[in-house]
This record gives sequence, structure tokens and C-alpha cells, in this order.
Amino acid sequence: MKRLAISFCLLLILFCSCSYKKESEELPELVRKPYLQSAIADSVSILWRTNIGQEARVDYRVKGENNWQTAKGLTRKTNTNLIENEVVLKQLKPNTVYEYSVFTDHESPLNKSPYHFTSPVSATDSVFSFFAVGDIGEPVDDGGTPDKLGEALAPFVDSLRFGLLLGDIIYPDGKSEVYDENLFQYFGSVFPYVPVFTVLGNHDWHEPQQNYMKEWKLPGNEHYYSFDFGNVHFTALDTKNGEMHDYDKQVEWLKEDLANIPESAEWRVVFLHHNGRSCTYKDDYEAVVSLYKLFDEYDVDLVLNGHAHTYERLRPMNANGPTMEQVLQDSIYSNPTGFVSITVGSGGKLRGIGSDPTPWEPSPENCDYPNLVAAYTHDWAFLKLDVNGKVLTGTAITTEGNQVVDRFSIEKK
Repeated sequence: MKRLAISFCLLLILFCSCSYKKESEELPELVRKPYLQSAIADSVSILWRTNIGQEARVDYRVKGENNWQTAKGLTRKTNTNLIENEVVLKQLKPNTVYEYSVFTDHESPLNKSPYHFTSPVSATDSVFSFFAVGDIGEPVDDGGTPDKLGEALAPFVDSLRFGLLLGDIIYPDGKSEVYDENLFQYFGSVFPYVPVFTVLGNHDWHEPQQNYMKEWKLPGNEHYYSFDFGNVHFTALDTKNGEMHDYDKQVEWLKEDLANIPESAEWRVVFLHHNGRSCTYKDDYEAVVSLYKLFDEYDVDLVLNGHAHTYERLRPMNANGPTMEQVLQDSIYSNPTGFVSITVGSGGKLRGIGSDPTPWEPSPENCDYPNLVAAYTHDWAFLKLDVNGKVLTGTAITTEGNQVVDRFSIEKK
């Protein structure tokens, strides 16, 4: 009887010890909310970061349906000693709203309620919206407004299919250790719902292989790449410090890319960081201007850039300059010759404020052509673009007050 009592006590101690160990085990904590990447064709990549973890999983379903599907992925230690979780969802139905929850190791989701996103449209779809903005992650303590940009974009997440981040995403030197502080903490109401495609700016070009490319999952070699979304072909370029990364090789790739655009692509959009011609305080970057012949030859419609901390829209132009002086108050272009170039470098940094204190004013000496500028405004703003078949409409919206400061449309016959 005594032995029985001792055995029971030992079992009880062992059980209590195991229970205490299980309860005291450290559980993964969500350090960076999910962000969506490479939303192309029928797939999307979901990434998030935790303090610890070995197994990544996403449960997802079409919104309104009962059955959840499960996709497993990878975890890896980052250069900031966190754990990156990555799961790729495949065979998604086109243009469909999905709900999802993220898991690391544990059976409880890291999010209390499901996030959601809309899957990429099909190749035959021609109605969707996206946004474009650059020069974002200026520290708030230095006068930056990435917080205001995140707040301004949040009301649009259900109508936006993706965003283009036009370089200089993180100031001052693109280091991974300040990505959460200067960017991700302000976009928790945007990035889990809207995928983004990015390009390198000069402030991101500090050991990009060890920083920028550790933060994003992009197509191609991640310096320059292209993708198709509905009836639009998008081409991303790396302008480095204005002279362009690996110029000869990149230009050859660009020729090949533009020459092989699918016939279903009615629109051609190029996005990069540095401006070509401009009347802002930035000089013309000749490496970018040298691409105008290709843009003209291959019928590029729209060129989007950041770099100058302001907003400026140019009239349609080709390699030789503007192709028209003024049409319907510069707001409606019907079957124009040439491409429209727009600077949207006002996402979180503005000329004349904070760490860029030089007073802003246009630079007439930079304007080689008197009819170059169609519209400009000096305010924090992003650009919302709506594709509707053969009509592309752009609306510049301030990040404080959501005021429309520019609107234009390009119509194809």
C-alpha cells in the first residue's frame, strides 16, 4: 500500500511537471502583421514575422463559404533575428475575395479575426484599381508622414487590387532594422489586404541584397521585373542612384520585355524611382531620358516615378518632347501620341519640411520645354489609378484630408 502511494505521488509530480512545462512554453508572437506579395496570375504570397517559430501555415477560404483550406509554408531567421513566415497560396479563383488567418507553430491563429484580400483578376478582366506612391518611410520624428499615408490608404483597401511603391521606401539608408519602425507599423490596415510591388530608390540602395531584398518577395531578379495584371503590362526598373543599375544588361532586358508584351495587354505602365524630364527641383536624369526612345517605340502609356518630394504630371511626350500643348484643360487625353510621365514622390517626405528643409519651388531652368507640365501640386499625396477597359483614370489624393488635387484620363479608341 505504501509503494502504491509513493508511485501515485511520483506520477502526480510528473504530470504536474509536464503540465507546467507545457503552459510555460513560449508561444510565437506576431511582430510584423501579414503583408501580401507577388499577386500574379492565380497566386499570392503571404509573409509575416514572429519572435520565434518553426512552422508557418495559412488557413483560407472564399468569403462567405464554410470550408477552410490549409496551405503550409516556410520559416527562416531574418537578418534582424526575427522569424520570417512565408506561405504561397495557389490556384486561387480570379477576382475573388478570400479570408485568411496566419499560424506559427500553435493551433490558435495569430490574428483574432480573419484578414482578407481580393485575388488577381483574370487576363481577360479589364476593370480594376491600384495605387502608386514613392518616398515613404521618412521617420515621423524627422517630419515624415508615413503614418498619414497609411491612414489615407486604409479606406480604399477593398477597391484597390495592389500598390506600386516607387522607391525610397525606407530612410535614411534602407536598413532592415528600421523597416518596422518607419514603414510596417503604419500600414497594418493596408498591407494585410492589398499586395504591393516595389522598386529600389537611391535611399534603398545601401547593400540592397542584405536589406531591401530581405524585406520583399518580388518577381524576376527583384532589381527589375515585369508582370501582367488584367489588360495591363507592368514593367519595374532599378534606377539605382540615377544612372541605373547594370545599365546595358537592364536595357537589353527592357527591350525584350517590351517587345514581348501579350496582345491582350491594352495598357503599358513603367514604374521606377528617378525622373527623366521634369520641372521640379530635380535635374533631368539622362539615363532615364535615354529610355524614352524605347517607351515611344513600344507604345508605353504611363511612366510613374518618385524621387522629387512633390507631385507633378507632364503632358504626353515622346523622345523629342511634348506631343501636345493643351487638351481639355489637360485632364482628358484622347488617343494621345506618346506617354504620360508622373512624379509621385510625396508619400511621406515633402520638399521644404523636416529633413528636406530647402523651400520648394519649381525650377524653370530644369524645363527644357515650355509646355511640359500639365499639373502640379506641392502636398503629401498618392495616386489612385482606375482601369476600365480602354480608359485609364488617375486621381491624386492628399494624405491629409483626402482632397483631390489632380485628375486626368487617357482614352484609347
